[in-house]
Amino acid sequence: MRKKRLLGAVLSGCFFLLYFGGLLCLFFFSGLFTGDVPLSIFIIFSVVLAIPFFGVLLALYYRIREIQNGEEDEAKKY
Repeated sequence: MRKKRLLGAVLSGCFFLLYFGGLLCLFFFSGLFTGDVPLSIFIIFSVVLAIPFFGVLLALYYRIREIQNGEEDEAKKY
């Protein structure tokens, strides 16, 4: 059962990381090739797209640690 939870967490985390990473790469490459975007707007939008990427990465780390420590199994006893 623990492997099933771990697999689900990793798959959903990877999906969102690929999604936000793809958006970030798309924004970088479109900004590099067109050159019409001012630098301040480019930086602001890059940070806005990067925040969920690192948030999902951090949440995935904590979820994996929670599953490995068996915190859910202990909570089911009560």
